[in-house]
Amino acid sequence: MISGTQTLFNWSLRADTRSVYPHIVRACFTGFMLMAVLAAWASSLSGMAPGLQFFEWICRLNVLLISVSGISYFVSAVTEEKDSGTLALLRLADVTPLAIVLSKSTSRLISALMLLLIQLPFTFLAITLGGVTWQQIIAAYLALAAWMCMVANVALFCSVRCNTSGRAATLATSVLLLFFAAGPILAGVAGLTGVSWISPRFLAVCENLHQQQQQVLITARLSEVFTTSGPVEFLAVQFWHSVAVGGVTFLLSIVFFNRYSEPADDNTHGRSAQVRRFTVGRCWKLPIVWKDFLFFTGGKTFLLTKFFGYSLLVAGVSAFHQLDRPGSAQFLNDDLTWVAFLAVTCLLCVEVLLYASGSLFQEVRQSTIASLTMLPTGTPFLLLQKLGACCLALIPGALWIVILLIYNPSAITRPLSGTAIVSVVFEVLLCAHLTVLLSLYTRWAALPIAIFVTAISFMCCPFITLTIFEFSGRMARLNGISWSIFLGAIVNFVWGWLFVLLPMEIEILNRWNRLSRE
Repeated sequence: MISGTQTLFNWSLRADTRSVYPHIVRACFTGFMLMAVLAAWASSLSGMAPGLQFFEWICRLNVLLISVSGISYFVSAVTEEKDSGTLALLRLADVTPLAIVLSKSTSRLISALMLLLIQLPFTFLAITLGGVTWQQIIAAYLALAAWMCMVANVALFCSVRCNTSGRAATLATSVLLLFFAAGPILAGVAGLTGVSWISPRFLAVCENLHQQQQQVLITARLSEVFTTSGPVEFLAVQFWHSVAVGGVTFLLSIVFFNRYSEPADDNTHGRSAQVRRFTVGRCWKLPIVWKDFLFFTGGKTFLLTKFFGYSLLVAGVSAFHQLDRPGSAQFLNDDLTWVAFLAVTCLLCVEVLLYASGSLFQEVRQSTIASLTMLPTGTPFLLLQKLGACCLALIPGALWIVILLIYNPSAITRPLSGTAIVSVVFEVLLCAHLTVLLSLYTRWAALPIAIFVTAISFMCCPFITLTIFEFSGRMARLNGISWSIFLGAIVNFVWGWLFVLLPMEIEILNRWNRLSRE
């Protein structure tokens, strides 16, 4: 067992050093550190001690990088063997689950921990800049290391549990989002002390769960380190809890390894003629739309399921309104209408990104691009048909957004500004285009990488959208145009599509053609 573990461990480290993607991540992180140094230098010109600000930038960037790594880098430790079909060969060579899990995950964790370690000499520059002590730096990096251990092992369990890297990345993303969202949700529920129909025991349980979540949350621990002025505790509760969660998930990965190591079964519609006739039906006039709508998005059955799911979500918010205000004639008040609209919009954005990550990637994974290219259809029209199938699958969420807008438009449009609407819509479109493009280049993690790149881009360049809006508004006011907001939105979309989205669409088309010739 030791020999097999050592062999796999050495092979994983060598594969990591020869792969270009980890080096690209390290180079990007170095560039972000340089930007943080420049921002600290700009702050020092005003006479302030910029060390704390520089240190906060580095720590928050590490949190973002570790979280993205959990749904991209760590999550493919076992699923890459399942995708390539080599897991059965490892089992045939009498390599135990402990050896596979230990060698495949530990090599990646060590590589990631080395990225944290090499930052320390540069981060100690914050002491020279002022505002930070060396104890704070050591405590923060110990917290980040424990957080990385927890995220890596949770991603490892998702990798063992799922059959493909895409499903594992989706599961890991859901777990991380649920963990970060649990804090505000539990705090909000625990604060409902004046509601008669909620039991005090239930509120106490929510309060206890919120405290436990805050003890593990890395952002809460870093905020504590940033604001402390006395002695700093190196190994706090967050460190031990994160290491414990990582150890438990690592053991669960070993225990359930054999159970979830079978290959995926792609035959979801059965071989019976009656079953095929009921679930598949006749082909449409647009065959690619029919194929993707049925076999990729789930068809009519999943379409109705999503509609009922959105309906239950809105009905749950309405039931909360009726419990809070019995006998109210309103279906939803203004605040809950905005909450329902926000929840439906977020779920719709998640659907868009998931469809973007898998629509073309399934053709790459199943090696069907060459077969599709042989159809008497141009490549642009073929890709538009795949887009049309995804748009059909988005009808339930879009329909409920329209219903909520018709029901109470003022409750939705009041909290939003034209700049916010254009920024969010363009950010989702940019992330979807990046996801589609990266899915044609990478075997996994196209969606997490696209989210990371989009978030960094909008954090670095928010002034571009604001500048165009301000310029469009001034030009509209000078020419007596009253709808300056719509003009700003149109100008932003035209420039954004022309210089950002259109080149991506051209590259997607070119990449598809190149793959069809391979």
